[in-house]
Amino acid sequence: MTELRKNAIAFLQKRFPAALVLDREHTMLSLAGEITKEIKKFFPMIAHDMQSGVKQRTIAIENLGNANEIPYLMKDLEKIFLEMDNSIYMKMGNSINQRGHDIDTTQMTFAPRVILYTNKLHIPIEQLLQEFSSIDTLIDVVNESEMHKTLFISYGGPDELAVKEINKQLKSKGIKTWFFPEDAPPGGKLHRVMHEGVNEYERVLLICSEKSLIRSGVLNEIERVLEREAKEGGSDILIPITLDDFVYGDWAPTRADVAAQVRARVITKIDTGNEVDLETQLGKLINVLHK
Repeated sequence: MTELRKNAIAFLQKRFPAALVLDREHTMLSLAGEITKEIKKFFPMIAHDMQSGVKQRTIAIENLGNANEIPYLMKDLEKIFLEMDNSIYMKMGNSINQRGHDIDTTQMTFAPRVILYTNKLHIPIEQLLQEFSSIDTLIDVVNESEMHKTLFISYGGPDELAVKEINKQLKSKGIKTWFFPEDAPPGGKLHRVMHEGVNEYERVLLICSEKSLIRSGVLNEIERVLEREAKEGGSDILIPITLDDFVYGDWAPTRADVAAQVRARVITKIDTGNEVDLETQLGKLINVLHK
């Protein structure tokens, strides 16, 4: 399973938690008459959300727009999904605690928009929308390279040098971050900006260490993010990594439930002084960000 295919399935399962995702590999061939050659492979998917009665169509394709594949997709889109849709039959109901009619896949409707999931878009989004509008097809583009442009980095002041190196490495991998020394407005105060940022940005990267976790400001930020997650239906906004072992043992904040949640989520321990280790450990973090 390719990384993009895996990420697209994870994306659909997060958006539709009760859905079964059907996918297959498809080889794209040239449209040049007698001469047939392979252009690239892509992965059509259908997420069957039996609770809502909707089937979500998705195409996972790498580097969308770099190989003249748009005409091919426009030509065969309906055919590809029709073949997939006809290949599976499911029925869902609850005979023990019946509250409504059973539903099967033949009764379900397609969502009006087709998701195009890619790691990078190589043509202007306006052009892509115009192309599909010409065949009366609505699309929703999910571009991994832009998915995490609001990764807010939360940390304590004493860890700024280590965090600066982490931020540098993340940006070199295409992750767009918000880091106080580089992105704060002129005159902005660390505590105030951090206090506001944990509620405004898509994901929050929490840098754990003994120097940071003993600071009341950092603890307040953690609590605010967890409260925000609860309000938004349990979404995973807080992503902790650690610079030492303090979070695992000696850290004992007033609220034990907060410590338990942070410990359970720590992605990795990072040594910013070891370039090889830093590359490997940040790879684990980047994989999480793409889910």
